[in-house]
Amino acid sequence: MNETPMLFPMAPAEFWKQIRSTIEEVVSEKINQPFQSPPTDHLPEKALLKASDVCAVFQVSKPTLYDWLRQDKLKSFKIKSRRYFLRTDIEVMIKKQLEATESNTTI
Repeated sequence: MNETPMLFPMAPAEFWKQIRSTIEEVVSEKINQPFQSPPTDHLPEKALLKASDVCAVFQVSKPTLYDWLRQDKLKSFKIKSRRYFLRTDIEVMIKKQLEATESNTTI
């Protein structure tokens, strides 16, 4: 490895050694932490969410959201001409996605 001059009193090899050990410590700390589900603070506080709210939460387009409805991944209901989603259903879907992601990473 090419020796690059540094502006602090430490040999480059020692610097990289400390960086590696710090990274290893952080990674092992994260691996050993118990799983905590992320807060659902990003969801609006309303009990009923509009399609645009749900699209914003999952960062998907409306056609994708309606595909999920056709595939029975989500439930919704209509009031007059508007479609609404229950906040609790959205939270359940988020938890399912997290569990699926967690089970895929432990394999």
